[in-house]
Amino acid sequence: MSFFLDASTMEAIRNGQFSFAYGPHPLLAALLFMALPVVVWLLYRKTTRPLTPRWKALLVTLRSLIAMVLLFMLLRPVITTWQVNPQETYLAVLVDDSQSMQIPDLAGQQRRRDVIADELYADNGILAPLSQRYQVRTFAFNSQARRISGADELTAAGNASRLDQALRQVREQLGGLPLSAVVLISDGADNAGADPLTSAREFGAEQVPIFTVGVGQTQIPQDIAITEVSAASTILDNTLFDVQVNLAQRGFAGRSVRLRVMDGETEVASQTVLLGPDGSSRRYELEISPERREPILYELQVDEFDEEIILQNNRYQFLVDNSERPPLNILYVDGHPRNEFKFIRRAAEGDESLRLASYLQTGPGRFYRQGINTSTELSDGFPETAEDLYQYQAIVMGDIDRDFFSDEQLTLLQDFVAERGGGLLVAGMLDDTFADTVLGDILPVTPVRSEVLPTFLQGGIRRGNHATGELFVPRLTSAGEFAALLRLDSDDAVNRRLWGEMPALQGVYVTGRPKPGASVLLEHPILQYQNQAVPVLATQRYGSGRSMALTTASTWRWQMLMPSDDDSHQRIWRQSLRWLAQDAPERVTIDFDRAFYNQGDRVNVSATVLDAGYEPDNNASLYLQRTDPLGDVSDVAMSWDISEDGVYRSQFTADSEGIYRVLVDVASAAGTGIETEKQAAFVVTPSLREYNNAGLDSGMLGRIAEASGGRYYSLPQIQQLVDDIEHSPGAYSMEVQEDLWDKPWLLALLIALMSLDWMARRYRGLS
Repeated sequence: MSFFLDASTMEAIRNGQFSFAYGPHPLLAALLFMALPVVVWLLYRKTTRPLTPRWKALLVTLRSLIAMVLLFMLLRPVITTWQVNPQETYLAVLVDDSQSMQIPDLAGQQRRRDVIADELYADNGILAPLSQRYQVRTFAFNSQARRISGADELTAAGNASRLDQALRQVREQLGGLPLSAVVLISDGADNAGADPLTSAREFGAEQVPIFTVGVGQTQIPQDIAITEVSAASTILDNTLFDVQVNLAQRGFAGRSVRLRVMDGETEVASQTVLLGPDGSSRRYELEISPERREPILYELQVDEFDEEIILQNNRYQFLVDNSERPPLNILYVDGHPRNEFKFIRRAAEGDESLRLASYLQTGPGRFYRQGINTSTELSDGFPETAEDLYQYQAIVMGDIDRDFFSDEQLTLLQDFVAERGGGLLVAGMLDDTFADTVLGDILPVTPVRSEVLPTFLQGGIRRGNHATGELFVPRLTSAGEFAALLRLDSDDAVNRRLWGEMPALQGVYVTGRPKPGASVLLEHPILQYQNQAVPVLATQRYGSGRSMALTTASTWRWQMLMPSDDDSHQRIWRQSLRWLAQDAPERVTIDFDRAFYNQGDRVNVSATVLDAGYEPDNNASLYLQRTDPLGDVSDVAMSWDISEDGVYRSQFTADSEGIYRVLVDVASAAGTGIETEKQAAFVVTPSLREYNNAGLDSGMLGRIAEASGGRYYSLPQIQQLVDDIEHSPGAYSMEVQEDLWDKPWLLALLIALMSLDWMARRYRGLS
């Protein structure tokens, strides 16, 4: 029967919209139709001429069909549908115009955008028949929705797909107009973060169905995609950066590809990697060394294969901000001259990112200052005020007696770590009289008095003929293997090998057990206390800062007993000092809400301002100077965020791709030796979000249609949509009953059956 019925009639029948206008109860109607063949069979039991069973069955069938068709017509069959008066209502057509519409994954390697344009605007496109019944408003959408009037306005250039926002904007623009339905043509990929089902339900509540059309393949069959790149300074005097790359692929399992990092036209790093199984994602690492002190925009490139469908995600730009920065200020205090002090100072002097100001006791009442900025720095000994101490980001303590500090200075030291957010390292032997002071609270190990220790652990590193004074090779713990401050090479296996080749140390100071929140990075290979290996290097967070305990004073052996060109000792100490100091907050810090942006994104900038006591300053006056990639400069005032002390915010739109530089000027921080300006940079890169995970999300489109009372169609079914919209219920649809009994096809069927019956009876000589 479907051969004779149009699609809308068949759909009405499937949806239960078919009925008989003159029909009795449905059960009685069914009995009548079932009884007709029985009555006809009874009439053909006796015939004027004998008939074979086959002829009798044929004649019974023909007469039964004729009777059933006549009964069908007499009961007046009707279908109930919905229609709108032509040109009295509106229809919105939303077309995805984001970059994913450039993907050539349709038949004949056609781009999605081109196929959509043909389905809409070609001679047999759907807009022409829809325009005969509705006032059609066509919109293209990506991050925003806009009216279009032709295929040439579909650019597929938007770097975002925001389904919910597109639906909301269309609803606002057509608000108050009699809107019958919405047609949404997209691949269903939404990267706005808002749930489009909310808007779909709102349309459904207003009886405006959304008919969705899916475009593209569910999975891109052949593609290599850069999904994430992160770069952070790690080792080698802050001049090497570890670049971590995530690659996802499908269709190239086990193939080798070349990763390249480009600085303009110059290749600065490369590596050949092996791709994983189809559908998998793997992480790879490269090292780069910036050659100039400024923000540098690098581009990561992956080899392109001829079979690849998407090539845009084989490149990724990222920013490494290698601008000049003030050195980290570190205060070193030691109770007597030691080999450790000499070699630690050498390591720090070779790193321009560090300034080591030292206060060394050379004899009773005699002290020696080095690395000071002014003649008054440390002239009165260890700082006694927060203003003097807080100018440093970290403090290193050597062998110091308890009498060196007053109770007030120890409390100030505790505030330095917990409140100011500085770092503290105690290296060597700790006077056990510190066990009952706040210094014991700060450290990652629990200091105990020597008399509490077993005899074989007493004495510390001063007794060379004691068990605690013997040579030992410290053992890396699992946490130490991956700790940034102990990395000698970015490769894990090489790092373990290099640590195994380090010279032995001599002497360890045994203290109590590590605290519950501490991380032990190095431990003694033999000595134990309370069934736990004696820690050699341990770290922990303390308040806003961090602390470290190094229970040996012989790391200088790593320098003296290694080849002269080996810099392992210097590297470890530089990384450790930077680890201590780098998280200490500055007076002014700048933060962005994202690591990178795409063109057209909103950039949210926040500045945190601290006063001289490193308390939040809510009375500052801030201005943000922005320099875009074209060199244009603009000033924007920053407003205090009343919900966060010391935090000021501003925002603007990133209109151009490239490096943006911002400078925050803080008027209230003016004063001698206090930095009143802070600079930062961020990058606006070409977007990859439209090319990664770019397969058709038919599930999302189906849920949008279902939530609104519409239907989902694949792209080849789009022509069916024209009839379905016309006969779908809506806020402005009228219920219409359409008769079927007078349809030409039904009369033709009746005539054909009667003719066949007449010819069969004439052939057999029946009356």
